[in-house]
Amino acid sequence: MAHLSLSCLGPFEVKLDGRPVTGFKSKKVRGLLAYLAVESSRPHPREVLAGLLWPDWPDSEALSNLRYALSNLRRVIGDRTAEPCYLLITRDTLQFNAASDYALDISAFTDRMAAAGGTARDVWDLAGVEEAMALYRGVFLEGFSIRDSVAFEEWSSLKRQQVAYQLLAGVQYMVKSYEAFGQ
Repeated sequence: MAHLSLSCLGPFEVKLDGRPVTGFKSKKVRGLLAYLAVESSRPHPREVLAGLLWPDWPDSEALSNLRYALSNLRRVIGDRTAEPCYLLITRDTLQFNAASDYALDISAFTDRMAAAGGTARDVWDLAGVEEAMALYRGVFLEGFSIRDSVAFEEWSSLKRQQVAYQLLAGVQYMVKSYEAFGQ
């Protein structure tokens, strides 16, 4: 079974069984993968994804570009041979398969922060916060941009802010804890 690893904290990196994935035809194919993986909780209508990545194109051409991008994406990540597949594809929607064999650093970071207490409680688990902080490699999708897609840029900016908020809260908690322990 192939293992897909996606790093969104810091520069965007994709690895399959520990080897860098190459062969993406464009930034938009990489952006499609990042978006689907990070937003894996629900299926996304093809029209919405086409509009996200090709906002200034006529609908039929944007959908055609999405089909081409999806074909390239499936090929480079080995989706057709993965068991289970990484992408759940229907005629109308696309969704990243959360049951597939993959790792996504931003999900691990946010899950560990939430398990450690997050910002919802005053009592945190210091070890859990430290584990979450160890996963942080840099800002969300650092240096990655799809300049002709305002919607993609807004989405990535919002995610960047959400991660920065969690990071700041975790660092503040760690500083207070270390001071309390005289470290």
